[in-house]
Amino acid sequence: MAEYESIHGTRVRYLTSDPTLNSSYEGQVWYNSTAGTNKALVQIKATSSGGNMGTGRYGVGGAGTQTAGLAFTGSPGSSPYLSNVTEEYNGFSWSAGGNYPLSTRYAHGAGTQTAALGFMSDASPLQLSAEYDGSSWTAGNSLTVPRNRGGGSSNSTQTAGLAFGGNPLSNTTEEYDGTNWSAGGNLNTSRRENPGAGTQTAGVAMGGKNAPGGNTTTTETEEYNGTSWTVVSGVLPTGTSNFNNGAGTQSDAALFGGSNTSGTKISTIQEYDGVVWSNSSATLASNRNSAGIGTRAQGLIFGGLGTTTLNTTEEYSSSINTLNADSWAAGGNMPSDGHGGQGDGTQTAAFSAGGTVVNLDSSFNYDGSSWTVSGNMGSRRYTFGAAGTQTAGLAVAGFVPAPTSADTAKVEEYNGSSWSEQNDIPAVTEQNQSCGTQTAALNFGGSPSFVTAEYDGTNWTTGGSLNTGRYALSGFGIQTAAVAAGGVVPGSSTTLLSNSEEYNGTSWSEGNDLNTARKDFSGSGTQTVGMVYGGNLIYTKTGATEQYNGTSYTNTTSMTTGRRLFSRAGGGNSGLAASGQTTTTVASTEEFSEGIGPVTTASTLTTS
Repeated sequence: MAEYESIHGTRVRYLTSDPTLNSSYEGQVWYNSTAGTNKALVQIKATSSGGNMGTGRYGVGGAGTQTAGLAFTGSPGSSPYLSNVTEEYNGFSWSAGGNYPLSTRYAHGAGTQTAALGFMSDASPLQLSAEYDGSSWTAGNSLTVPRNRGGGSSNSTQTAGLAFGGNPLSNTTEEYDGTNWSAGGNLNTSRRENPGAGTQTAGVAMGGKNAPGGNTTTTETEEYNGTSWTVVSGVLPTGTSNFNNGAGTQSDAALFGGSNTSGTKISTIQEYDGVVWSNSSATLASNRNSAGIGTRAQGLIFGGLGTTTLNTTEEYSSSINTLNADSWAAGGNMPSDGHGGQGDGTQTAAFSAGGTVVNLDSSFNYDGSSWTVSGNMGSRRYTFGAAGTQTAGLAVAGFVPAPTSADTAKVEEYNGSSWSEQNDIPAVTEQNQSCGTQTAALNFGGSPSFVTAEYDGTNWTTGGSLNTGRYALSGFGIQTAAVAAGGVVPGSSTTLLSNSEEYNGTSWSEGNDLNTARKDFSGSGTQTVGMVYGGNLIYTKTGATEQYNGTSYTNTTSMTTGRRLFSRAGGGNSGLAASGQTTTTVASTEEFSEGIGPVTTASTLTTS
């Protein structure tokens, strides 16, 4: 067996502790004398599931990155077979974008989510190209050669595209300057269904079919320098054709799945370092011929053909770093269902009270692992506002069930074991939100009144009005720096809102919208480090979770159980969701933990 030194030209280093790790140590081996083990820094390669596309389709064009992707056109696999649908990916889920100028399939893409270029078509006019500005497409000047199922420089910009090969079988190349297409240097081998990557001046053509109408795939790779193509020594381990992009650059590319010579879909991920192709240790979750965008280190794979037309999304990562992702995990169950109950506090010291199912005046305390029964409220109620801590809580307004069956203005304070009635809020309301402390609280939104009111521990005074009156909303923060998000407009139970507002102690101002409009959901944290989670999408419950940084909302890991009308507590990176309603009422609790990373970790080498 060859020794390490004869293979790599260096000896294994002898160290008393692991070195400070960075990319320069990738592939190196050292002996840690303290631990008595050999160690190395290796790349970790893996695929994971992303959110499903709204419309499954194959032959879909793609552009952008793993966290800001774009999918456009394609075939749903049934009549009418061609589509103009555009969808945008934010790293977690897809949302609708502006329609492409033409219903087609086998289009190609380049650029970013907000400045994309689409070109090639399987429908007349075959020469169509179009530009996307983040909301709408504009038809541009045409390709000079009609083609589809060709390759392109997926990492080019909107104003410097590159198209090559295609069907009818072609070796021609065209370059885009932001206005017009013009001829470039010809490929050495005519090919179609040929993936491509790189840029206009450093492109790469990989694989594809090299015979008219045939399925024979080539392993050949060619590189483009902005003028001419050169056949390089690196060949694909598996000859592959694919309707859409590869990912990455000329010296750091990846090809996801595709079809081999027999037409069989494969799950192999092939990687190129500018010299040699190799198979990744990771594979796609399913055999597929699909769109791929992004980089070799962070790829996004979506749609395509497997055994059927696909709407699934996969994310590929190849890195020396590990990332502990955000997560929701099960906590202790409540002693009884609290659907419609409300609470506040921290993840390890919360309270919850009220509800619609049983013991409508009950309250419970949470210690981070289990709930215990505490003193009863003086007034039975649900869908009220809650604020404060486990030992200094507040319950504001809400709905009193039968036989009263009416909204209330009653306010109660909680000391950790018992409740006491205080001065009423200025107007009866329910499905309202409260935040802050027992002596400096804020209430806002609700129905029929969505008045903003401030509490000083004794009395309520009216504050500035929301710009958009709403109920069944979420909110978090303190009395002088709060956030109101989502809900529904007064007089409607189905018009969901995504807009968000911030309160400065005097007035509300518009902020950036939620990614998912919803109602009956909760939030926790501060105006600069907050989060919202769960809710009702009218016909379905969601576990969608978004974190707020004081400017914008970012999607993160969803709750394991979508639910609405549940009790909340915690902060902007440590949320708590308890009880609520799924298809039935539940007593379960979930706790949110924010991920830590990326972290570079050495692997211990073992023998077997």
